[in-house]
Amino acid sequence: MFWFFQLAGWAAYGIVVALYTIPFASERGTVAYRVTLTVTCFGGTFVLRLVCRREWQKGFRSPQSLLIVLFWCSILTYLCSALAIKAEYTWGIQLRPFNLLLSLTTVTNAGFVFLSWSALYFGIKYYQAIEVERRRALIAENSARESELRALRYQIHPHFLFNTLNAISTLVVEGQAEAATSMISRLADFFRATLDGPSVNEVSLGDELFLTKQYLEIERLRLGDRLRIEITVDPSLLSCLVPHLFLQPLVENSIRHGIAPRLGTGLVSIVARKDRDQLIIKVCDDGLGKQSRTGAKNSDNNGIGLKNTNRRLAELYGDHGSLHLDWPLIGGCEAILKIPWHEEPLAASNYR
Repeated sequence: MFWFFQLAGWAAYGIVVALYTIPFASERGTVAYRVTLTVTCFGGTFVLRLVCRREWQKGFRSPQSLLIVLFWCSILTYLCSALAIKAEYTWGIQLRPFNLLLSLTTVTNAGFVFLSWSALYFGIKYYQAIEVERRRALIAENSARESELRALRYQIHPHFLFNTLNAISTLVVEGQAEAATSMISRLADFFRATLDGPSVNEVSLGDELFLTKQYLEIERLRLGDRLRIEITVDPSLLSCLVPHLFLQPLVENSIRHGIAPRLGTGLVSIVARKDRDQLIIKVCDDGLGKQSRTGAKNSDNNGIGLKNTNRRLAELYGDHGSLHLDWPLIGGCEAILKIPWHEEPLAASNYR
């Protein structure tokens, strides 16, 4: 970066000086003066770079560092000005009289160059330091965000395990040993599918439906013919990325609080569709209504699974992801999830 700015900047400065000198091409003294001043200032910036870099590495302790830089700028200004005037009087034919105005003009030109160069040097250094700090903060934020998402996702496993073990215990007490054994096998299959997979925050809708079906097999063993399942998803939607393990808590919520507590057969349906740039997924049941569920422990609004789902949506998609519950008058519940349609992982900056 230093060499790019150094060579590009001085090349531009040299072109400006050359264009400004063309009308005086016949005056050798003027040409020698400007060429010498430009070349010596160019060389002087390498000395000034050593000074500025040393002060920057020390932390640029103002005003001490500022005074040191100004001191060296003054020395380099004096040397470059003296050499430029010496060159003019050496090569010139029609010499300008040496006076205070000539000295001030030369010193002002050289001093402006060195002060501007120093300001640019420290300005670029400060910008780079800010960028490094910004990237470091972004990496730390992303790392904390990933940790939060992993923690939320891993909370689902013990929550689901507790509920399933409780169901197995019930089957054992009721003497349904064969059903309990089958449920244990299904439980092992479910955890094998979730734990053996990659540790990611998003999976394809197809993979998420596969895990949900594994869970539904466990619930079928527990509820038997009382549970009916309908899944309506167009194959073209299966490649869309969705939060990992988000369907299972929604389906579990419908079964545990809507279907299981009531008598008779209940229906749980999963419907997905694309609406412009959004994927909309509905998990519906025709079980108990809102009033009948309000008093239930870990109800819809307070369950661990739904809390985690809302928090994960906020972390992943910000305001572009939402989950809300609708309560039809005829009973049951509809959980409606909306997320951005995407088939590649989203950058955090897009939605945060």
